[in-house]
Amino acid sequence: MTLAPRWRKLIGDFSATQGRIALMFTALAIGMFALTTIAGAYAILSREIARNYLQTNPASALIDVGAVTPDILATIAADPGIVAAEPTSIVVARSRSGEGTWHRSLLFVVPDFSSADIGRTFAADGQFPPAVGTVLVEREAMGFLGAAIGGTISIQTSGGTVRDLPVAGSVHDPSLAPAWQEQTAYIYLTSETAAQLGLPLASELVKVVVRDAALGQDHVDGVVAGVSRRLVERGVTVHQVQIPPVNQHPHQSQMNGVLGMFLMFALLALILSAVLTAAMVSALLAQQVRQIAIMKAIGGTSRQIGGLYLVGIAVVAAAALAVAIPLGLYGAAGFASVISQLLNFDIASPLVSTWLIVALVATGLLLPLILVAVPIRKATRATVREVLADQGVAADALRNDPIQRLLGRFTGIDRTLLLALRNAFRKRGRLLLNIGLLGTAGAMFVAALNVEAAWQGQLVEAAGSRDYDIEMNLLEPVSPARLAEALAGVGNIAELRPTDLISGAAGREDGLMLVRTYPDGGHGSLSLRPLGSLPADPEFIAGSRADAAAIVLNQQAWNLLGRPALDAQLLLAVEGRTLAATPGGIVRQILTPATAYLPPDLFAVLVDHHDGVAAIRLVLAEDDAASVAQTAVAASEALNRAGIAIEQLTTEATLAAAQSGHVAILIIALKAMALLMAAVGSIGLAASQGSSVVERTREFGIMRTIGAGGGPLMRNILAEGLMIALLSLPLALIAGIPLGYSIGQLVGTMSFGLPLPLTISTGAIGIWTLILVAGSVLASLTPARQAARLTIRQTLAYN
Repeated sequence: MTLAPRWRKLIGDFSATQGRIALMFTALAIGMFALTTIAGAYAILSREIARNYLQTNPASALIDVGAVTPDILATIAADPGIVAAEPTSIVVARSRSGEGTWHRSLLFVVPDFSSADIGRTFAADGQFPPAVGTVLVEREAMGFLGAAIGGTISIQTSGGTVRDLPVAGSVHDPSLAPAWQEQTAYIYLTSETAAQLGLPLASELVKVVVRDAALGQDHVDGVVAGVSRRLVERGVTVHQVQIPPVNQHPHQSQMNGVLGMFLMFALLALILSAVLTAAMVSALLAQQVRQIAIMKAIGGTSRQIGGLYLVGIAVVAAAALAVAIPLGLYGAAGFASVISQLLNFDIASPLVSTWLIVALVATGLLLPLILVAVPIRKATRATVREVLADQGVAADALRNDPIQRLLGRFTGIDRTLLLALRNAFRKRGRLLLNIGLLGTAGAMFVAALNVEAAWQGQLVEAAGSRDYDIEMNLLEPVSPARLAEALAGVGNIAELRPTDLISGAAGREDGLMLVRTYPDGGHGSLSLRPLGSLPADPEFIAGSRADAAAIVLNQQAWNLLGRPALDAQLLLAVEGRTLAATPGGIVRQILTPATAYLPPDLFAVLVDHHDGVAAIRLVLAEDDAASVAQTAVAASEALNRAGIAIEQLTTEATLAAAQSGHVAILIIALKAMALLMAAVGSIGLAASQGSSVVERTREFGIMRTIGAGGGPLMRNILAEGLMIALLSLPLALIAGIPLGYSIGQLVGTMSFGLPLPLTISTGAIGIWTLILVAGSVLASLTPARQAARLTIRQTLAYN
């Protein structure tokens, strides 16, 4: 089969510029790889996190009635708005494996594993269900505790008694945050085993599933509140009602927000790749203008010639898609696997839907074709007369160019370097494109390091804002005198500060304590503390604590309570007791849960343990990390010997560990995206330098004629590439600062309830400059060698 002349012409043009076509292919492949990876991961993760959570048949609410009786269970189950109801208990304890560290633990007591259908767990390894006298441990908590199947773990409940129980197996509970993040171990056991730990045999909670929960949060709240009120009317004490967000994993909204941001960056990478392709096509057509004119002179139309080159670019784009999409889908599966492990859920299938692949193919084909249509149209619309009259860059234009005139005044500079500077500014559009590509990549890299610096700064600030080193929350109130006696023999303690706290919630007119939290109690919970536990000099975002009768909220509590106005009345509830309070100030606290600080008289109204405290803070004489860790262990063991059970021990290190994993993944992903964009920018620089060598062929011939060797020519091209790269530095810095701040707003709001402060990493520009220098040398090396190999004969023969 003989090809038509125009197709042979296209093949000849592309064959003659194989390097440039390869760069087009690589740029488009990188852009499509980035977009496919992030879009695929977004599709996989959003589908699988919902599937994992919903397959547990999550409870719409947990109603705490103290002791579940058959009558209470039957009353709840008979409500027309309730689909199912089951008894359970969730007990706060602490546990450890062997002689390891004690950790806060939640004991999920299941009366009958075989019939439990609400909040299901799934066997991971070992025996399921557990025999009486044994326990199951959530799979992520196995490593957190250092436990092993067949081994034992020590469990201490509020009475202070420690009991060793065998670990029968591990389970997967997709409804919970990972153990390391909440610094909490999750343990599952039968009612009979719980009784061996000294816990009541009767369940304390009722798990309910609301009919038609898909109707929304207001519907669920209304049904559960109605059921709870009817229990109260029957004389049942409803201590608390926990209602998590309807059918939503604890981390789903945060995950979607971060992935949405990355999806925007990936799309930007593809757009930049397509813009670069259009620029390379423009340079290619600039060398073909006379041949295009000849084709038009012998009868070719603009549409035919334009269609010819569009088909050629479509083939290059299709080839790039054929490579990028399979690799991107593989990358999406890998990225999704990392995130799913981080958030403790399983990926049942790494496959994406057909419509997404179709959308990716359409985007990868249409976007480059739309952008290259502009230079193709310009080149093919030119008349034969205009083409024949075109002499390139006019000498007068160069002489009248202010930048060229300015550069011409420089003296004492190596002439080849000056020539490189002048040539870089000769093609302004090409120069701006390269600066834009490299500057965008640099902005993202600088933003990533700025966010990292801001995060580290917040950790330092969080440590500095605390006027104590260790805090221990107790499982039950203890008198300050007994605490002091128990800790008397522990060294390195400079001061003991007994303090107090209770769990609360936004109050309601009906008196119910309704908490928007998950079964682990970590998300959406509110702590109430006496005003005296505030640091001596807190940072107030709004208001102050001048009004001794007003309460103070930290920013997390302010957000949780609906951002009430200062001096507005709000209701707080604690186990059936409701209190009207007025917020007088909002304080900024980093790595501190939602907390409301109450004046002593108001706090006394809500507590029922006036002779004891629920927490103690330690100020240490030596507060370096090693000393803090050693003292924490010693203090914990001292309280343990005294029969005082600790719910949670908090230090700066444990606070940082609970948050840093998420941000570390975010920073790594941002840097990876920046490097992908840098690769696109380097390809653009390589293409630009290749075009420059071709355009300056005769110039190099003249330089050869007057004695220039290959070295000066290579130095000329390398210097030009380096200068273009360095010109992108201001853009990277200027754009990186607001970009980093915007990302910091997202990360900080999700983590602390406040945006991260504007922080500039001192090392970001230095590191990016080194990357730029290395990238520009690599991108310019091949064109520089090509220029150095040109002979005088080759330059004279060039047309």
